[in-house]
Amino acid sequence: MGVSVAGEKRDGRDPASYAELMREARTKNPFAAFVVAPKHLSFETQEKEEKILLLLRRHPLTNVPWILVALVMVVVPLLLPYFSSLAFLPVRLVAVSVVAWYLLVFGFIFEQFLDWYFNVYVITDERIIDFDFYSLIYKRVSEAKIDKIEDVTFEMTGVVRSIFNFGTIFIQTAGESREFEFEDTPRPQKVVKFLNELILEEEREQVEGRVR
Repeated sequence: MGVSVAGEKRDGRDPASYAELMREARTKNPFAAFVVAPKHLSFETQEKEEKILLLLRRHPLTNVPWILVALVMVVVPLLLPYFSSLAFLPVRLVAVSVVAWYLLVFGFIFEQFLDWYFNVYVITDERIIDFDFYSLIYKRVSEAKIDKIEDVTFEMTGVVRSIFNFGTIFIQTAGESREFEFEDTPRPQKVVKFLNELILEEEREQVEGRVR
């Protein structure tokens, strides 16, 4: 299902006018961590007229630790010839062990990638949604309406986060899930500013009686 933002209105609301953020160039990179108005994207509980304005993932730099671990795991079998104490093992047993090891490595890489790719934060014109992916058969979805948000702050600690501009966004709400944490989000300043503008627009709609 395609999602278009520019030029569409709903109950007098024009998402493209919220902020400069909505006028940024759209990326076609499926692995981007900061996607404005993503196309061909939908989710299970999305309402018919609901617009997805922003899709966020953890900054790609957060993948470096597990990538380094995977590289070490890939190299380990290549060191076997240097261990003379294992020379007595049958060649067939060694071959099977190496294949099993690389299957394990592949499983580790696949799991870590899925964890990064499917743990996403979505901001629509109506709510915020936190998708937590734990495995292929289990996920948790938390959400809150924009008008339930009471406070939005962000934290950027350490030299690496400051240089590469990513941090954690804290969203306090009046709902059942009282606090949301968007961890290691790229450009947290812009996201916080954008959320505050959405909140102001929601309040303006309520005052003007434009809320459905």
